[in-house]
Amino acid sequence: MIDEVQARQEILEVGRRLQERFFVAANDGNISVRQGTGEILITPTGVNKGDMSAEMLLKVDAEGSVLSGSLKPSSEMKMHLAVYRQRADVQALVHAHPPTATGFATSRIRLDQDVILPEVVFGMGRIGFSEYGTPTTHQVPEAVSREIAECDAVLLANHGALTVGSSLMQAYYRMETLEMYARIRLVTIQLGGPKALSDPEIEELFHVREQRGWGRSAGLEIDPQAVEAISQIVLQVLQAQGAGSRL
Repeated sequence: MIDEVQARQEILEVGRRLQERFFVAANDGNISVRQGTGEILITPTGVNKGDMSAEMLLKVDAEGSVLSGSLKPSSEMKMHLAVYRQRADVQALVHAHPPTATGFATSRIRLDQDVILPEVVFGMGRIGFSEYGTPTTHQVPEAVSREIAECDAVLLANHGALTVGSSLMQAYYRMETLEMYARIRLVTIQLGGPKALSDPEIEELFHVREQRGWGRSAGLEIDPQAVEAISQIVLQVLQAQGAGSRL
């Protein structure tokens, strides 16, 4: 855990990066960090994320009650609180509208199908897809809650994207990775279609991800013995199908 002063500075830095990379426009997007006390620092509504000061940030409790700060918290605070309630391991959340990833979200094209880059599996695992809900209402957190248990990046249908992490910079870098992956996917479509990794290749990538401690599994603590048992079963199935040489 970082102290509150450092957390506020990281939020300002991420806000600047989101604006500089045009992941947000005008007053779009929101950022939050959970403190060790359970209190949450969150960006205010109606403010450009590249022009914030530390004093503009608000501190709220787990129910969303404002503890300090004179502005109004993000209108998407309900979504942040829902994620924190469901994921004890998440300490930060970034919501933005990166153009290419948002293009896939508004076209309702999933990015967890036809996986083409190992780095995406290593960095984010599965990219979730949340069905449309009216922004600022309970529809969005409810839709996100159905996806966030099993992934660290989610496309929000007709809305944008969110990423989470054990630190704010990890959550932000996942947003960068998500947008870059969306751009590469778009290029592959323009070039005639992606050449996706096979199911055994993707399974192997997830196995490496868990072994290296780069990810989590469906919101639960990973049992090493269970992982090993499942891996042996998968290996036997793949060998029976003639694909075992890839593992």
